[in-house]
Amino acid sequence: MSDRPTPARTRFAPSPTGYLHIGSLRTVLFSWLWARHTGGQFLLRIEDTDRKRFVEGAEEQLTSSLQAIGLMWDEGPIVGGPHAPYKQSERLEIYQAHAQALIDKGVAYRSYATADEIAAINAEREARGEPKLLVFRNLPGIDDAAREAAGADYNVRLSLKTTGQTVVQDLVRGQIVFDNAALKMPDPVLLKTDGFPTYALAAMVDDHLMGITHVLRADEWIPTWPIHHQIYEAFGWEQPVWVHVPQVLGSDGKKLSKRHGDTSVTEYIDLGFVPEAIINYLALIGWSYDDKTEFMTLEELIERFDLNRIRPSGGVFDRDKLLHFNGVYLRNMAPAELAQRVAPYLSKAGLISAEPTAAELAKITEYLPLVQDRLKLLSEAPELLDFFFVDPQGYDPALLVPKKGDPAQTVEILGQVKASFEAVETWDAPSLDKLLHDFVNQLGLKIPQVFMPIRVAISGRTTSPGLFETLAVLGKAVTLARISTAAAALSSASV
Repeated sequence: MSDRPTPARTRFAPSPTGYLHIGSLRTVLFSWLWARHTGGQFLLRIEDTDRKRFVEGAEEQLTSSLQAIGLMWDEGPIVGGPHAPYKQSERLEIYQAHAQALIDKGVAYRSYATADEIAAINAEREARGEPKLLVFRNLPGIDDAAREAAGADYNVRLSLKTTGQTVVQDLVRGQIVFDNAALKMPDPVLLKTDGFPTYALAAMVDDHLMGITHVLRADEWIPTWPIHHQIYEAFGWEQPVWVHVPQVLGSDGKKLSKRHGDTSVTEYIDLGFVPEAIINYLALIGWSYDDKTEFMTLEELIERFDLNRIRPSGGVFDRDKLLHFNGVYLRNMAPAELAQRVAPYLSKAGLISAEPTAAELAKITEYLPLVQDRLKLLSEAPELLDFFFVDPQGYDPALLVPKKGDPAQTVEILGQVKASFEAVETWDAPSLDKLLHDFVNQLGLKIPQVFMPIRVAISGRTTSPGLFETLAVLGKAVTLARISTAAAALSSASV
């Protein structure tokens, strides 16, 4: 008999106000993993009811970021589903009906006071040393009945409890008790004068109607949790499992911000971080499988993820550690797969076609093992591989001549090496290794006197992948041509 948990329905409900950031992605990942672990569903819902903060194109950025990172949703925009529409601006009648239902129950009310009137009343109260308004009906100087009869604008507010306790249960922190009298929170707006709901109403209604069983969100929502809990109570709905995950912190222990590296997910991907590394690393911020396991495939994360292992304390995002994870994933990737990943960066650098050919991909696959150990980001590939595709431009004589070396002697050595290479019949790394070491010994030279000029001649730099392996993959013709060019450049510079 399986002990697999009951299939869960989780969701990601972003507001289209900007990009999906790394800090937010960690919480999304937890929701996605729990749905997958339980064999449930992960929903995407767009909470676009705050029209003042709405950013054109942000929804497309959010969906493309999730797709790029590999966290596809089971219901929501693009894919549809039985609870459509999944955009809150298209569900206004649903929220308006639920707001009216709360009014009918006597737990919500229409408030006809304008923002300016409320501000004026609060200013007067403050001058008298009184606290600001918490309830917004039957206010002095405002005839609610008359305004209602005149069809004046109103918003709908929840009548918060002012006695007793609101007792909530969080999977991470356990039971939390709020003293309702001590909350001192103003009755929150549920429905604005324009007919659009606030988060408090829309999110709770949608979570219930869409069958969300587990609400995973940042722990910064805890202070306003009594509002959401009381809305569920007012409707008589069963509470979901609330899971308030710890914040993602910067290296200084403060909430993650852009200065810590909390930039958009697409920015990290564009830099050359691979989804596997990002997901693996983020999963470990605030959660762990045990006290020693760090590297896990997506399949392993799905199998092992358990909400009960989420820690209440915040986890630190360390960009350097993410870079380390990325390097490990790149080093362990099959060359053919890695070739597909680096190809767009090589195309952008003009080293291969915009649409890479099979021959180009085969070449990249051949070259990559020579630099794979040094690769930490996909975007580093053009710099590491460029000399395999194009001849070095403008040799620096200072690089071609070894330390304490003689330019004329170096030109002579390059000529002798070229002659030796021309006679080679088997052009592979072991044969070239033997040939060059024999060459050094026979002429009584030191290795740097020979190897450094060759390295610079074929790559244009003093550091490169293994010399013999590089010669082998460049091929005899390219090697001979570059040595000739380098020798000629050095000879001209020495005149």
